[in-house]
Amino acid sequence: MRRFAWLLAVVALAASACGDSAPAATPSPASTMAGTVPPSSLTAAANPSAAVATKGAAGTATSSAAAAVKKLGTPSGKAHTAKAPAITALAPGGTVHTGMLGNAAYAIEMPAQWNGELVLWAHGFAGFDTVVTVDPPPAAFRRLWLEQGYAWAASSYSENGYVPGIGADDTLALREQVARQFGTPKRTYIVGASMGGNVVALSLEHFPDTYDGGLAVCGALAGQEQIDYLLSWSLLGEAVSGVQLPIGTSAPMLPALLTLSGKLGSAAAPTVEGQQYISAIRALSGGPRPFFVEGFALQVTANFGFALADPGRLSLPFQAATNEGVRYGIDGSLGLSEAALNAKVRRFAPVAGARDAAAHPDAVPTSGRISDPLLTLHNTGDLFVPISMEQSYLAKVKAAGKGDLLVQRAIRAAGHCVFTEAEQRAAWNDLVAWVRDGRKPAGEDLSGDLSNAGMAFTNPLRTGDPGTK
Repeated sequence: MRRFAWLLAVVALAASACGDSAPAATPSPASTMAGTVPPSSLTAAANPSAAVATKGAAGTATSSAAAAVKKLGTPSGKAHTAKAPAITALAPGGTVHTGMLGNAAYAIEMPAQWNGELVLWAHGFAGFDTVVTVDPPPAAFRRLWLEQGYAWAASSYSENGYVPGIGADDTLALREQVARQFGTPKRTYIVGASMGGNVVALSLEHFPDTYDGGLAVCGALAGQEQIDYLLSWSLLGEAVSGVQLPIGTSAPMLPALLTLSGKLGSAAAPTVEGQQYISAIRALSGGPRPFFVEGFALQVTANFGFALADPGRLSLPFQAATNEGVRYGIDGSLGLSEAALNAKVRRFAPVAGARDAAAHPDAVPTSGRISDPLLTLHNTGDLFVPISMEQSYLAKVKAAGKGDLLVQRAIRAAGHCVFTEAEQRAAWNDLVAWVRDGRKPAGEDLSGDLSNAGMAFTNPLRTGDPGTK
């Protein structure tokens, strides 16, 4: 029982699992100069376009263009409140400006000497709480951007939950706020982690005239396929354990999860059924690769816990989820053939109207039709947003004829969003050189065998490398 008792806290666990690629920096008092400066938009936040009318022709034209863009997100209808950002300037002479745009809070950090370019930070999944807050960029990125003279800005998004479309919409609105307040940036980059990687992909696909380049770290690039994957995680557990979960019903989920857990054993001591399950998850998430087993052990409980988040499939992401057409793999020597496994797995269709690109652009898989350079980093042992999302997105980008705009890099490590400062700095500097000078950086082909992926870009190799594949 103890192994799964903390599933009751799954929302908090999932939020931390889908957060930033490194802890956010906490500036010391000595590094804070101007502190937090509230902009004039605070009083006009409910109607950003009204504020624009006082900013001049250029700002008005920019905002009008943004207003004409189709919204990508679908509001849940739940009332959310915004918590005021508590962010202070990191570098001497810098300033932090905070405010509201509609129901989303935002923060903008300006360096003392701005180079005229902007980085928009798209945060990851923040749970299902109804209080939204601004999540600043990881410390390594924040320091680097300020050192190089970039301004950065981040939105809380107007809702929590799995809301990449709302994230893309609110981030676009924040770009327009920066233009109104400080002038149109010479270049705009968008960087996101986890669900924020989905925000990056949607933004580069749908807003081609806004961004100059993107960086996605541990990103859910394949869009709705991320939720499909979490559905498959539970359904594979059902199939090998023989314990059916009450998905799509009002029956209690936790007792069934506890029984299923007992059938599988622990990650360190799996039963025969548990070994079959691990094999099927390995195949589903990208195949044999460095630190797979270690990553599985870190994530198994939280991933099952997502079944508790919306067992009745009442929210749009869960309604749009499906495993129709998925062919599951397994090591047949473990006593269960691939054919038998696929016959056992229950199949769920999306709820009618949920997986509709016209009505809900973010409740479908991404298209791969990116408009600008995109560089990605992904941990091989990430079992929350698996590296198979990179493989799927690569196939889509190639099919769309945009392969020249995508560079992918694997990082050999267990866990979600586990990158060193050296890995992050290299990725950012290479993206900037690509955008400014047209020098496409090196990457690697993630479409096939990943058993030795990441050797070129992991810095340094982690203790115990390559772990257990």
